Amino acid sequence: MTPTLLATIILIVTVILFFTPKVPNSVTAVIGTIAMGLSGILPVKTIFNYYTSTTCILMIGMMIIGGGMMHTGFAGWLGNKLIGMTGKGEKNLRLAAVLAGWIMSSLASGSASMMILYPIICSICIASQVSMSRIMFPMFAGIGFGSLMTVAGSGMCGATSAILEEAGFRGWSFFEPAWIGFPMALASTLIIYFLGDKLLPKTMVMPDSDQADRASGVPTQFTGKMAISATILALTIIGMVVNADILPMYMCAAIGAAASVLTGCLNQKQMFQSISWSTIFMIGGMTAVAKGVEASGLGTVIADGIMGMVGNNASPVLLVGIIYLVTGFITQFMSNNASASIMAPIGIALAANLGIEPYAFVAAALGGSLIAMLTPIATPSMAFAMEGGKYTPKEVFKWGLCTALIPNVIIAFVVIPLVWL
Repeated sequence: MTPTLLATIILIVTVILFFTPKVPNSVTAVIGTIAMGLSGILPVKTIFNYYTSTTCILMIGMMIIGGGMMHTGFAGWLGNKLIGMTGKGEKNLRLAAVLAGWIMSSLASGSASMMILYPIICSICIASQVSMSRIMFPMFAGIGFGSLMTVAGSGMCGATSAILEEAGFRGWSFFEPAWIGFPMALASTLIIYFLGDKLLPKTMVMPDSDQADRASGVPTQFTGKMAISATILALTIIGMVVNADILPMYMCAAIGAAASVLTGCLNQKQMFQSISWSTIFMIGGMTAVAKGVEASGLGTVIADGIMGMVGNNASPVLLVGIIYLVTGFITQFMSNNASASIMAPIGIALAANLGIEPYAFVAAALGGSLIAMLTPIATPSMAFAMEGGKYTPKEVFKWGLCTALIPNVIIAFVVIPLVWL
């Protein structure tokens, strides 16, 4: 059996397992890694090196810094301030929910941002007599926007950056994903602000009073520990933007993580609890699978097949669109980290066929993974938002279509070619 055929079987099984809710995504990624080693496609001695890559160190460091923000109360204080800037009125509250989610998830994980903001939203909705069905989707959308503002903002950014590096190219710079994320966020925020009244259901959904009570525990005074946490975050980001040879991004994150523990922003136990190991295993595992797809020649075979369908003279912009839309489709039914990781090596192979750098094609896989807003199973955060706002699947699809798919596709077809082609 040829390496290409073996890699095909492994990739198909991996995709099937991602569609199977009984098997955790992180376990699926580990299975894919083991299969690439046992099949001989990748050297057995090195297959787990991908789990200790510089990208994984970067993500772990930022997760620990984010944990320090939460344990010092800085994250809750910041979220409360952001939401508190709204004044009265449902429209302003919707805008604040979007912006708060956007800012928080660019600094901490999407799940952590949701847990921080949800009690605050419940409390304000009770005080303002506003239905949760009018606020939960905007908050969820804002959290999605923030995930593409920095390379450490989400597992998708980290995974695609690691795949680029393993293929011999540079990874994303710290703010590079924002070329996609910012215009998407801006367009969708304008749609939510001006058309939210028509897009959101008018059913009255009362906030969770128990969750609202938790908001009373959010600090209202800025403390010394918060200042330390904020300073560590600011210095880490500055270091990452500079990205000097002697102090690359992953070293900045590691130093910031160590400083968070040494200054008492969180203790050792809290440090380990703040790390999303499932995300790290996803990044490491899918980087190994992507490397196997490349090493076996499967990526080239798939790229040749796509070129055969669209023609050898196909425009790179058309191929960017294909990668973007295919990723956007499969991410409705599997992890967005997984969908981006599966499509990125195919994008790299397509670029090799055309003799150009692969950044536009990998960016298309990254951007397409953000359209995880059309089905209830698109992302765990969507399930949480559905429960909080009591939305129906039809309402989910309508919201995702108008605020994510249509504006994002237009922007992707314009921005990605302009920036990376």
